[in-house]
Parts: sequence; structure tokens; C-alpha cells
Amino acid sequence: MLFERPLKKSAIALGLSALLAASASSAEDDTIRLSKDSLKLALDPNYGGRITELWYGDRDLLAVPEPGENSFGSTFWLSPQTLWNWPPIPEHDTAPYAVTAKDKHSATVTSAYGGGARISKTVTVNNGQSATVHYRIDADKDFPEIAAWEITRVPSRGLAFAPVTTDSVKTVRGRMAYELENDALWLPMEADAPLVEGKVVANGTEGWLAYAVDGLLYLKLYPKVPMREMASGEGDIELYLSGELPFLELEVQSAARRLQRGQGLDWSVEWLLLPLPEDLEIHSGSPDLLAFVREQIELASPTRTP
Repeated sequence: MLFERPLKKSAIALGLSALLAASASSAEDDTIRLSKDSLKLALDPNYGGRITELWYGDRDLLAVPEPGENSFGSTFWLSPQTLWNWPPIPEHDTAPYAVTAKDKHSATVTSAYGGGARISKTVTVNNGQSATVHYRIDADKDFPEIAAWEITRVPSRGLAFAPVTTDSVKTVRGRMAYELENDALWLPMEADAPLVEGKVVANGTEGWLAYAVDGLLYLKLYPKVPMREMASGEGDIELYLSGELPFLELEVQSAARRLQRGQGLDWSVEWLLLPLPEDLEIHSGSPDLLAFVREQIELASPTRTP
């Protein structure tokens, strides 16, 4: 995301889409809630098929202290951003999605076509610590280059980190006070720090991005992306800090590919949530924290290779 702007619901779509969005804005009963044990998710089909809540026990990881009109929850865009510039394609980001399947632990929602593509999301709660978000892009035109892009907004405090190819790391907007240590990118954040806009992109080496806050760990696991397959001008790992509101965007992307009209691109991200040991050192460069994350990934996905 290079040009963050508040987006009014009344301007997110034209014609029938705008009427549907306006009529759905108060339809709170349509929120889909999925849960198993300690893990609970809320999915709003009336607002971009967006995941609006992510609870582990009594804490909602997506509860930013000052949410903007469109700066909340977990959403999906097409990559690279040059496909649409700004704002994001409304049919994918903010307009209503149709509910095409739903049961106790899973739901599928599908967008209208916009920007030459339709998006489907299937959200499944696997157990009390894991959920999978599966995305499908169906193309209605030829794309010489396209990738999937998941954007999740969390409070701008705590610590975001991921193992990366260090020479791939670059700041593409504003200023970012990140650190590189132990072949990983670290972004420490203080709750009372001044808001400074910035964005950093990188190529991940192990297919995961982590966020530690309030004794909890939130992990995104996704298929590794070779540097040569990253979308133009993008990274498969991106971190964006708003300069106006206290939120961080945790962003991961798929490998880019050519997609012809009538073809589809499938991509999944697994979310893991778990408590952090009280005696674990949580700071930039912590080898114990990296080892703990890798151990949890191995336990959750024994067939996954780093």
C-alpha cells in the first residue's frame, strides 16, 4: 500500500454495488462467526468479505485502538499495485461478497468481478490455534503478471519479524525504524511513539511473518516465494505503518505469474495464534524467539520445510 487514504463507504462502488453496500452497512446479523476452543474469527460478507475480528481467548488481535473508516481488519488486493494504483479495487476490498458456502467451522465468500478479476475466500478454523484462509483469483481478462496479496491490520505496538534475504530489504515509502539481525527483519514498536508513515518490503526466506504483542504470537505461514518470482515492485513480505492512525499492516504475497482469461490462481495462508512463554526473550534479534517460532511451525506443519 503506497497511498493510504480514508475511503468513504458511499464512494466504494457505483450503481447497484453502492446501493448494496449502503443497505448492508447496518446488517450486523450477517456477520459470520467461526470458532474452535480458544480461537474465534468474524467475517463480514457485507464489507469486502473482510475478517474483522481475530480472537484468542479474551483478546482480539485485530482490535486497533483508532480504526479508520477503511483501516481495519484483514482484506485482499491484487498485486502488483500498479494493476490499480489507489484506491484498491472496491469489489475486492470493500463491496459486498456473496456467501457461497458456510458451516460451523468454515465459510466461503465471493466478490463480484472488478479490475478484471473475481475473488473467493474460504476461511476455515482448524483448531484452537490455527485457521486457514484460502484465496482464489478468477481472471476475466489476461494478466501478464498477477499475485495474491493479504493485508492484515493490527495495533502498531509489539514486534513484527520475519527471516528475509537481507539484500532484498528496502524502504519504499516514508521512514521505517527496522533492524536486520540474525538474517531476519525486525520492526519493534512502542504504543506511545509518534506516528510516522513508512513501508518496508522484503523477500522472505522461510515463508512466514510473525507478530508478537501482549504475550501472544500471531504467525502467517504461506508458500515460499523465490526472489525472482516476486511481483514487480513488491515483496512477499511487506510492513506498512500509518502516519495518521495507530496501526500496522502485516502483508504477505504469493509468487507472481501470468494468468489468462478463464484461468484461476489459488493460494492459502495459515494463521497460527498461541501464547508466548513468560521467560522467552522478546526483542529484536532474539535467537530464542526465532527458535521458538520455528519449533511451533514444525509442530503445526510437520511436512513443511524451511
